[in-house]
Amino acid sequence: MSPLAQAPTAPAPWPRSPALSGCLGKPHIAAAFAENATVRRLDADGIEGVLHEPADRSRVVLGLHNPSSAEARVNLSTLLPERADCTWRFLSGSLHTSDAADGMYVHLDAAGTAWLTAAP
Repeated sequence: MSPLAQAPTAPAPWPRSPALSGCLGKPHIAAAFAENATVRRLDADGIEGVLHEPADRSRVVLGLHNPSSAEARVNLSTLLPERADCTWRFLSGSLHTSDAADGMYVHLDAAGTAWLTAAP
């Protein structure tokens, strides 16, 4: 190995809580990040996710991150079958969606992150 060769760099970790201007001040969103909230990590189709659910289970906040250098997509009905009937609302980040017979797909840009919320 050449002394000038660079060591591979690890990807920077993505924030597990959103940098939402004003959104975290809303009680139903803030409750999903309280100490007594349930936090579950998700991985599907190359996309990393984290689901925050407040103790009263009134709403969930879903963070999705695409660590790859190409666009990726995930089917929300497959990722969270217990939330298949929910209406998801965009909070922050960058994404686009597409509908298919098997549910809604979220498309994330390369290295993209997005945050969504839904109520049961």
